[in-house]
Amino acid sequence: MEDTAQSKAGLVVLLLLLPVLIWITGWYTRHHLNQFIVDIAEAEFGPLTARQRERIHLSVLCQDPEVSKEDICFYYQAGGWLQWGSFLSAVGGLGLLWFVNHQANQSRNHYEQLPQRFRQAVQAAGLGAGCLGVTLTVLLAGALALVMVIIAERIWVGLLIGIVIVGGAAALSTASAALSWGKPLEHTEIASIIGWDDAPRLWRLIHEVAQDIGTSPPDNLILTLDPSCYAVEVPVTTPDGQLDGRTLCLSLGLLYLFDERELRAVIAHELAHFHGEGTRYSREYAPTFRAAADALENLRQSLGRDLRALGVLPLLPIFAFTIERFAHVTAEHSREREFLADETAAHVAGSTAIATALAKVAVAAITWRVYLRQFLEDPDDAPPAASAFAWLSARILDEFLPPPWLATGKTPHPIDTHPPLEARFEALGLTLQEVWLNVKPAPVAAATLVPDIVELEAELFAHFQTLTDLLRRVLKAKETQSSSTQ
Repeated sequence: MEDTAQSKAGLVVLLLLLPVLIWITGWYTRHHLNQFIVDIAEAEFGPLTARQRERIHLSVLCQDPEVSKEDICFYYQAGGWLQWGSFLSAVGGLGLLWFVNHQANQSRNHYEQLPQRFRQAVQAAGLGAGCLGVTLTVLLAGALALVMVIIAERIWVGLLIGIVIVGGAAALSTASAALSWGKPLEHTEIASIIGWDDAPRLWRLIHEVAQDIGTSPPDNLILTLDPSCYAVEVPVTTPDGQLDGRTLCLSLGLLYLFDERELRAVIAHELAHFHGEGTRYSREYAPTFRAAADALENLRQSLGRDLRALGVLPLLPIFAFTIERFAHVTAEHSREREFLADETAAHVAGSTAIATALAKVAVAAITWRVYLRQFLEDPDDAPPAASAFAWLSARILDEFLPPPWLATGKTPHPIDTHPPLEARFEALGLTLQEVWLNVKPAPVAAATLVPDIVELEAELFAHFQTLTDLLRRVLKAKETQSSSTQ
């Protein structure tokens, strides 16, 4: 909410307040110069009538070829240029916002156009902000020059040149950012790469599910500690190396909770995102939008600590508006895609299997946060991550009634990318109570599909400990720095 408020404030300043101030400067300059001529005439001839004032108005006098060469006519015309320039810059900026909003609305009606329209909106936002930056820089320099003439009767050329150079650099940075933002970034994950020889039964299951759905199996399989499962088609960097192509990520901890039928449902759900019309969205748009949103967030964070980031400051409010408008469309479409993926999973493994798997993921997400908090407080006495949060989750799953926090209602937040759990159950023809009655720790866990899962967990846990130790040091350094400045 705070970032949204700041973005709106930035738009007001960039597109309204600054052009209005420049317009007022132009108007005041022309008014002041006209009054200057009137004062001279009245000092020499006495009070003037309204008709006489009209005859010596600069708009009339400066039409004379001889008079038009005078500096006062140039300054008078410059004031008019400021007024027109500020008006056109405001109209252009508002037109840019209209274009971005139009692209987002059209994407809502035609989701297959999301990749193309988002790319066009990002490029228009970046290049438009660059042009706007150049225009406002020139207008601001002109406005300051006229203020100097009126108040000090001289112009500090060096100051104006500095403003133009800084503004030009900002515009170039903005244009450059427009060409680079929104390009898919690499995905980094603390995970182990699982080859066919490492888990042939698991790979056979994946190939079976892909065949049932009618899509290609993933090129790579990785296992991670945290309770998340996903499929991506961007480069993935792991401690074991970089992977290209389509990568399926499964949670090592969830393998302890899932039975084979639930795992089949989860794999079907993830691979369904790369089936049919959803393939282009998953391959082109989803990573591109995520990269653009990450770039915006990184810029926001860098403004406070890196002066070089000020070079793209003109882009920030316009680009933030672009991301926010498409975020709502993206979330809406993502929720629809989740329902479709659930439907595919139900077709492959049954409604109950995907529903109980979703419930286990929701429980595991909570217990994972509990484990992380305890691990950060006392890392020396922490058990291996995956088996620990799986054990915590199993205790909750053994309860007769579902935990209250599992029932989150059926109405999603506008920017939620996943539908509420109850809404997903309802779409599968089940209630939360019916699902919970079938949620039990797996008698034969899907972890048995990975022969060396204990060794894999130990290896991943070592990487996890290294990362969290580094994070702990960073947080401690920040606390020390904060206390020393107080």
